[in-house]
Amino acid sequence: MPLADDDTVATIGDGGRRVWLYPLKVWGRYVTARTLFGWALFAVLLIAPWIDVGGHPAMMFDIPRRRFYLWGLTLFATDANYLLFLFGSFIFSVFLFTALLGRVWCGWACPQTVFLEGIIRPIEQLIEGPPSQRKRLDAAPWTVSKIWKKGLKLAAFLVVAGAISTTVVAYFIGREGIFEAQADPFSHPVATSIFIALTAVLMFDFTWFREQVCIVACPYGRFQSVLMDADSLTIAYDTGRGEPRGKPRDPNAGDCIDCKKCVQVCPTGIDIRKGVQMECINCTACIDACDSIMDKLGRERGLIRYTSENALATGQVRLLRPRVILYALVLVAIGTGFATALTLRQPVEIAMTRPPGEPFTVRPDGRLQNLMRLRIANKGAEPRTFTASVAAPEGGDLFAPVAEMTVGPDAVGQFPVLLIRNAAGPQRTPFVIRVRGDGGFEGTVEATFIAPPPAAEGGE
Repeated sequence: MPLADDDTVATIGDGGRRVWLYPLKVWGRYVTARTLFGWALFAVLLIAPWIDVGGHPAMMFDIPRRRFYLWGLTLFATDANYLLFLFGSFIFSVFLFTALLGRVWCGWACPQTVFLEGIIRPIEQLIEGPPSQRKRLDAAPWTVSKIWKKGLKLAAFLVVAGAISTTVVAYFIGREGIFEAQADPFSHPVATSIFIALTAVLMFDFTWFREQVCIVACPYGRFQSVLMDADSLTIAYDTGRGEPRGKPRDPNAGDCIDCKKCVQVCPTGIDIRKGVQMECINCTACIDACDSIMDKLGRERGLIRYTSENALATGQVRLLRPRVILYALVLVAIGTGFATALTLRQPVEIAMTRPPGEPFTVRPDGRLQNLMRLRIANKGAEPRTFTASVAAPEGGDLFAPVAEMTVGPDAVGQFPVLLIRNAAGPQRTPFVIRVRGDGGFEGTVEATFIAPPPAAEGGE
């Protein structure tokens, strides 16, 4: 028994068979704006690893050196709290915009939509023609012409997938690293493996999976109902104005003439006239398609438009609601916390660690010494020179092989130092090390001096 029309998605046929979609390309105010916005995002993605801001790549996750470069801001491994602020901002931004505008992320900013609708489908249409021609080509037997078109399309997809994968890998190993990996794949085996795997995944997506990412794989559509309510703006069909459907000259019919153009342009194959559906990604193609028909008929635009369930029922749009206010307040709090943390961020960070080996040694003069490592992180844009001395306890001493310790900009220096004290005294003694640097910097760091246990001292 075939499934009822409302019980299945458009890409699933009888027996679970995959139904291939051939969405019609439409242009209008929304699709044009969305395309320009998507290309702007694509440009930012592509150029970020290849340009410098403040002497470093605009965006790069330098895992070996434990650095994160973000448009002039350099974050160290000890700055993980800032990444929490960024992650929280992203999450609550999605919450806020979903509560206000539904799945605007999916239609306007999701990489899947940006790549597929802004790049892949236009390439496909350029090579194979409009939807009707592509459908006939797929159904036709293999000929030299079909092999040429399919091969050319796959080659173009491979170039796009390779460019995206190259850029993604460059986010982690930098420009020089990606050039080395391209010239000699075995010079960066992990990066090369990621490049190959990501290119393969993108090719699978571009050539076959496509809208199934949004319908089957992506969890966002399944929890959007939790984030949305009856006042969330989304793309909807005005049933009161459009029904009953009929011919343009039928005085008893609504504005919808059942041309099905809204279905023909939908990248997930849904009929928006059936109401809000999980498969809808808010790509706005149906709005522009319907508006073009209304223009030809001389009728008012907006039969399909951005609106809400309550607005359709009452004519009133209510943007400020408790959940919107809550998400906005949380987002403001996160932004304020991030700005405050950046303002209070110290330009220099110091720490004292103990290298492996004997915790103490006896000097020729009978005093004890501990080998320590002074870690200085210079988060500024200029090199700095530092000196270290003992602030406490009295009688404690410090010897550094390098009297003046120079650390470059956005760099970390590791300097060996010797803490020295008399043999008499407790087994553990807190030392306070004072570090002074250029620009008036002065800070202290604590370290624990370890001496032999009393029994060992007595044995000596």
